[in-house]
Amino acid sequence: MESPALLSLLTDDLLARVLDKLADDSDRKSFRFVCKAFLRVDSLHRTTLRVLRSEFLPSLLRKYKYIEALDLSVCPRIDDGTVALLVGGGGWSLSWTSRMRTLLLSRSVGLRSSGLDMLIRSCPCLEAIDVSYCCGFGDREASALSCAVGLRDLKMDKCLGLTDVGLAKIAVRCEKLERLSLKWCLEITDLGIDLLSKKCPHLKFLDISYLKVTSESLRSIAAMKKLEVLAMVGCGLVDDVGLHFLGNGCPSLQVLDVSRCDKVSSSGFISVIRGHSDLRQLSAVYCFFVSEFPLGTIFMNFSYDDLCCTSKLELGHFDAPGAFHNPSSLA
Repeated sequence: MESPALLSLLTDDLLARVLDKLADDSDRKSFRFVCKAFLRVDSLHRTTLRVLRSEFLPSLLRKYKYIEALDLSVCPRIDDGTVALLVGGGGWSLSWTSRMRTLLLSRSVGLRSSGLDMLIRSCPCLEAIDVSYCCGFGDREASALSCAVGLRDLKMDKCLGLTDVGLAKIAVRCEKLERLSLKWCLEITDLGIDLLSKKCPHLKFLDISYLKVTSESLRSIAAMKKLEVLAMVGCGLVDDVGLHFLGNGCPSLQVLDVSRCDKVSSSGFISVIRGHSDLRQLSAVYCFFVSEFPLGTIFMNFSYDDLCCTSKLELGHFDAPGAFHNPSSLA
């Protein structure tokens, strides 16, 4: 029997199962090149798409109608005009937007609030958006992002125009947020963080690194019962008072990074440790007022069972994986 006849015996369902077993991208590419039937199955099965050039977008979105994640982070030339073409193309545009769950728009410097608004409103099922390093993004773009009311994961690193006003719009409308990164959003203050803590009770991950916030923000964050990971690298205005707030709050906290927080000392760090026996990772790199001796003394008062869940400690230039399994090594 000739090979074309053999391939005709394989249903699309069987071919899709074969495709599921191919983890390597090169293998999937080879699969597509076998024949038209394999190519068709790949187009029906593919859920992620990474585009390098904006001029190919219309044809690719017509071909791959079932994608759930679109990565435009390496396609910086996308602008409002391109978005208007993509979402205003009739029936085919509705087919790909209806299933979209993840948009990666990092470094899309040509995109502005009007285009972002069109894109967000056309994708009713959005759950994750990355607009990091879109340095021109500000409150208008934040207002457009807030239209994605089902959003669970939002990354806005280095959106330099974002202020408390824009953050408030996101916090009020996107109450389902579980992950939020605001690293390098220099206009965010304690006021914005306070509103965020009240309006987004489901947050599990929060990155406020390099923000000009004070210990008052940590007072607000301490009330977040589901927060598991807090990164606050380079928050130079935060001191031990703020860490005391964390020590008495955030019952679900597992990972804390206070690296390069110049005003933090061993006292504040110890307060966090005493209040969270389930911590898995602590980082205080380049916190020169944090010393190993008092921390080691505190660890000696914990039982092995209390400490075995912790996997990593970083202090100053000292990096000791598994150090919590042998507390005496910190003294």
